[in-house]
Amino acid sequence: MAGAPTIVSVCGSLGAGSANRDALDVAAGRLRTTGVVHDVPHVAIAAVPMFDPAAVDDPPPAVAELRAVLEAADGVLIAAPEYAGGLAGGIKNALDWLVGSGSLYHRPVAVLSAGTTGGGFAIEQLVRTLSWQGALTVATLGIAAPATKMDGGRFTDPSTLAGIEAWADRLATAISLPAPALLARVREVVSPFGIDAVRFGLADQ
Repeated sequence: MAGAPTIVSVCGSLGAGSANRDALDVAAGRLRTTGVVHDVPHVAIAAVPMFDPAAVDDPPPAVAELRAVLEAADGVLIAAPEYAGGLAGGIKNALDWLVGSGSLYHRPVAVLSAGTTGGGFAIEQLVRTLSWQGALTVATLGIAAPATKMDGGRFTDPSTLAGIEAWADRLATAISLPAPALLARVREVVSPFGIDAVRFGLADQ
């Protein structure tokens, strides 16, 4: 599969049996089955320390590794839970380390949140923090009441599986889009959150 894009996944939940982690597994399976990629490596954030602005230019090893993996990727899948009406702190902390390095700049990203209410607040905060870093959010998906759609810790509900697969497909197709079409896709995602897509600087490319 010469020339296959590099797509990585990042899970914002460290819990065993995480619905967000399984959603990423479903997405990875879809991308492998459709021949988009050989594999979708998972980027761990458990070892990423508390964000320290003074260490941005000389980051701890776990941060340097995170940056390197993301900078080598053509696209990124992020799934993160919602806690107390907002984005889970671990993933926000990891993303904060990427601001100064520009590791996600102009990188197509798809975001998902699985949780009781579908993670609307988590998704909005993900889109905002990614957009402020210049990342290109091309797809979002919320999965409400995931436990009712799973069996044995795995998603089994047909409509949910189809939704996750379509979410993964949107990232895969976005990677090869010309700038105007890519910008149009990003605009569909970010405009409902009051974000002006002009900020991404793609219009004249």
